Amino acid sequence: MAGGKSPMNEFGRGSMMVLCVIALAFLVIASVPGAVSGTDLKAYLKYEDGNDGVHPLKTELYYEWWYCDFRFDNGWSAAVVYYYSDMTKKPRAPTVEMSIYDPGGKRYFEKTDVKTDEAAASEEKCDVRIGGHRFWQEGNTYRLIVESSKVGADLTLQRETPAMFIPAEVNNPDSAASDKHFWCVSIPRGKASGKLVVEGKEISVQGVCYHDHNWGTGQPNLTCGGWVWGHFFDDTYSGFYALVYPVSSQPFTGFIYLAKHEELILLSDAVQVMTVEERFDEPTGLTIPIRFVVTGKEGSCEFSGAMDVQNVVEKDHQQFPDFKTHNWRFIGNYEGAITLDGATDNVKGQGFHERYLLRLK
Repeated sequence: MAGGKSPMNEFGRGSMMVLCVIALAFLVIASVPGAVSGTDLKAYLKYEDGNDGVHPLKTELYYEWWYCDFRFDNGWSAAVVYYYSDMTKKPRAPTVEMSIYDPGGKRYFEKTDVKTDEAAASEEKCDVRIGGHRFWQEGNTYRLIVESSKVGADLTLQRETPAMFIPAEVNNPDSAASDKHFWCVSIPRGKASGKLVVEGKEISVQGVCYHDHNWGTGQPNLTCGGWVWGHFFDDTYSGFYALVYPVSSQPFTGFIYLAKHEELILLSDAVQVMTVEERFDEPTGLTIPIRFVVTGKEGSCEFSGAMDVQNVVEKDHQQFPDFKTHNWRFIGNYEGAITLDGATDNVKGQGFHERYLLRLK
């Protein structure tokens, strides 16, 4: 342990002037105080295909990306990001990143940088091309191609639960900021099938997928301290949660989404995340969760799930001129209880989670 400090003390102090609200965010997070009412949340389901199209905002710091992840029946997993305007680049530029994780958690990774004139996208629906890579939509079905003999894929995604769009006034915890950040979750849960390519070898796969899409007018770290996000699923239920950290005295924003088969049963901004067990992360001097509990409640539906981390499949740390970012991606299982109209189901399934910290000095 660095400096002879205990992991808990190191985490409590933060990481060299980290805002306290960020440093403690995954230790205990109280219920989000309700940016909007539960009734208003239903308006998020007014989703249109254009929400998943490109949004070419004419600002210097405009960013936009499409994200997908997969848990396959054979134990492999994957994550793909199509950056139409990569916020880590200055000037902004298009890139594609793909990570494939074997059943033991080993990561195979490749990133492709292309020129701006080698990228194109539709404003009417999801249809993005970055170099030789493509991601596009036809109704509730999507197709994803990452052309590579090292880390590639050809996958079909089929949406199974209702999509949603989160407007800037909810997605941005700093309500006084002029920059706006948008988020749509086009496939909260879907079926996936196709093939992966790992170091020249093709692997046939089928399983469960998730897809969302982010864009905004300015650098996210100026108005956002980071986020905790994840999704979970079993044979019957599927859901996702998110908490966005503020950078000042503004409250946290966030919510939880839960569906039973194709029917939405819970959509609430009263979400809570609490760490039960954690582990010291030597490169950052912070602690990371290896077991945490997510809870949410709205009306006659209540969820409580313990998320167990099996593998920390990514630990990405980037240094910018004025700040650092830390990103961890976790794969694991979950176990919990879902109560609906007085009846309780005990559930077990799988999960995919991310913790992203911005504004670290």
